[in-house]
Amino acid sequence: MRKLLRVVALWGTMVGGVALAVAWLPDALAELELFRAREYKVVGTRLLEEKQVLAAAAISPFLSVFDDLTPIEQRLAQHPLVRRAHVTTELPATLVVTIEERVPVGFVVSPVLEPVDRDGEVLPLDPVEQGLDLPVLIGAGGAAALSPSQRRILAMEADRLASDDPTFLATVSEIAIDAWGDVTAVVTELVSGDLLLRFRPPLSHRRLHDGLTVLEDAINRRPDQRAAVLDLRFEDQVVVGYAEQGTRLRAEVSAPRSDQ
Repeated sequence: MRKLLRVVALWGTMVGGVALAVAWLPDALAELELFRAREYKVVGTRLLEEKQVLAAAAISPFLSVFDDLTPIEQRLAQHPLVRRAHVTTELPATLVVTIEERVPVGFVVSPVLEPVDRDGEVLPLDPVEQGLDLPVLIGAGGAAALSPSQRRILAMEADRLASDDPTFLATVSEIAIDAWGDVTAVVTELVSGDLLLRFRPPLSHRRLHDGLTVLEDAINRRPDQRAAVLDLRFEDQVVVGYAEQGTRLRAEVSAPRSDQ
């Protein structure tokens, strides 16, 4: 029995020693010059330059790859073009900084054109320098002023369109929202002249695809008339409006709407 107790005590001492070594080892390694962070990799950026990311990260020259990297991530997240940051390590001395940027999806007028991301946050970017070609987000009737909630709704719809079909968003010149929450997007290059796309957010890819299918059929059946409105606001149908005498529109074609 005493022998068994000695074995158990020895085993407990060994386990305790290993646990202590495991807890102590990272701190000990962090003191070694070999593991000082000397090289950096920046991943995921398109708008930001590497030097901008590293400046925002403010990495101490004494940082070890075994140190807590959370403060670096927090500093990076405060940058207006960074949505999220994650910092990992590659031994012995490399930090890998992965950035998720805030991507511009549209412009707001205040009073100049300013790019915003999908959250409606204004981004400090020069539209000309960045070569941005994005829809203008406005209120109904061309009103420039948008409430914060309206701006977020329009920005989210622009982002949804970009995620589903970037080529389609490139044809949208402006997106407006009215007091009832209905949205109208001005679409060019699909038909001769502008097309007004009307819908109630959120507009799913499936719903948009159904509407464009009906529109194509309407254009093929009436090539002598200009389809000027694609209305997706009604739950059970798609409506195409034709232009008459320049500005007057006539609803002509409808089709059942498939589930979103």
